[in-house]
Amino acid sequence: MKLIGRRQFLKKSLSGLALATLPVISFAQSNPDVVVIGAGSAGLAATAELMRRNIPVLCIEGMNRIGGRCYTDMTTFGLPADHGAHWLHARKGNELYKFGKENKDKFKIYKEPSTSVVYDGKSKISGNEFWNIYKKIKNIYSDGGTDVPLMDLIPEGTKKNSWFDTAHAAITARDFDNLSVADDSLNYEDNYWESGNALCREGYGTLLAYYRKDVPVDLNTIVSEIKWGGKGVQIVTNKGTINTKACIVTTSVGVLRAEKIKFTPALPQRKYEAFEGITMGTSNRVILELKKRFVGQFKKDTNFYSKINSNGAKSPEGIGYGLLRMGGTNLCLFALNGEFSRNLENEGSQAMIDFVVNQLKSNFGSKFYDKYFVKALATGWNKNPFTLGAYSGAKPGKSSLRPRLKRPVGDRIFFAGEATAGAYGTVHGANRSGIRAATDVFISDALD
Repeated sequence: MKLIGRRQFLKKSLSGLALATLPVISFAQSNPDVVVIGAGSAGLAATAELMRRNIPVLCIEGMNRIGGRCYTDMTTFGLPADHGAHWLHARKGNELYKFGKENKDKFKIYKEPSTSVVYDGKSKISGNEFWNIYKKIKNIYSDGGTDVPLMDLIPEGTKKNSWFDTAHAAITARDFDNLSVADDSLNYEDNYWESGNALCREGYGTLLAYYRKDVPVDLNTIVSEIKWGGKGVQIVTNKGTINTKACIVTTSVGVLRAEKIKFTPALPQRKYEAFEGITMGTSNRVILELKKRFVGQFKKDTNFYSKINSNGAKSPEGIGYGLLRMGGTNLCLFALNGEFSRNLENEGSQAMIDFVVNQLKSNFGSKFYDKYFVKALATGWNKNPFTLGAYSGAKPGKSSLRPRLKRPVGDRIFFAGEATAGAYGTVHGANRSGIRAATDVFISDALD
């Protein structure tokens, strides 16, 4: 019998899992009572809930795949590479975490790593100074309070610390001058955050796809207009117009803000004000496949931080954080955050990859590329027309607008997605928002 290595086994088993989760094409279904727009975590959850209640429903998705910002790429490396969501947050209250643990034959779910390495140039250091600054800023942010930029509450002495830029880039996808301190305290309702996070070796996107494997989706169906001025709702798409009684919109707040979907008549002004106040942050990934002689020095998933010297720039120019040896593989993830990430994304994926590789040369030597590099990819969430960003956050002074995002309009148009969720910015929060929106439809007069 021919033996296969772990990499081959993982690739083969995940390929079978991917085939098992391919969505069923359903556009031919006539006269759905509800149309769900978007097949990310929220859209899949809303569709599943309506199906459970025996309500005729059609889920449509503009991209050629499901998952939205929770997507595992198996093509580039032959190994699971999460382009977006990767951490299963608040694991004790996370439905997908529980599902993964219950399906141990298909998924390896494990706690996020506690091991970290911190570099100051080529020197691997204890990182105590970095962690002290990191925790100090994190505590200021966690305390909540007034709806002002986080930057305004940080003491000047802390800003002058040589590790401030590194902590700034690592803590969140949003730059501190564009981050509302009150967003969490006013809007974040998850009571399980302190239970910690987990990872899925097969990829969060793979887990989500299997979790919702029974939900039919019509892909490559792009919505251009939603008409709700007369009776019912008419959804105008590139494949024709769908007549329905109600719809659930799960597209990102970035797409809604850019008015990629026209509403006729226009939505109430309060909605557009919310779209302007709750915006998409920028967080991109560069994922590198590196040779075993590099990743072999790390026994398991290891957090990586490297000192950034941006002279207190509004958006620090450096790697926000890294995750080495993802899931025990040769893949390493590096995050680029904030306006710096947006600007680099505009230069193209190669510029993003080159930046990360050059940073790693400064840590591991000028021959890093020649000695260790195999292959790379860079994400581009800002330029993706179906997302226009990574995940939502409130502008300073605007966090009170977030509840407006989920309020129905005309008892016919309902809203879901991570920006509307009590656990915003998370896959499980989006999942709950979809169930909430479907329940709202069910108890409304829309289906009468």
